[in-house]
Amino acid sequence: MPQSRSKYEFYKEASLSQQLSHRIPIYQKLAGSDPETSESIGFFLVMGELGYINLESKGMKLVMSLLNVKRQALFATSDKTNEITKMGLQMPKSEDEFAGTGDVD
Repeated sequence: MPQSRSKYEFYKEASLSQQLSHRIPIYQKLAGSDPETSESIGFFLVMGELGYINLESKGMKLVMSLLNVKRQALFATSDKTNEITKMGLQMPKSEDEFAGTGDVD
């Protein structure tokens, strides 16, 4: 039987991933997708960063928007995304609305 993780372990794991995406922002655009979509997004971002393509052109904006929607759809519908997360995505609330007690044990 797998061991359940504590609230602290979930908090720590989330915190570490947030720190990583803060230091290396491309993770924000790659997370939540299948490898092929993430690789495509990363490829175009690097090509734009190096000046080989213009990410601000209409065509590239369309391509990047479609890849981003695919990434979001894959995350929202993934079997690995649990029901609570899916419900939260359907019923958003602002960040300042926190109902927790502050305990992380």
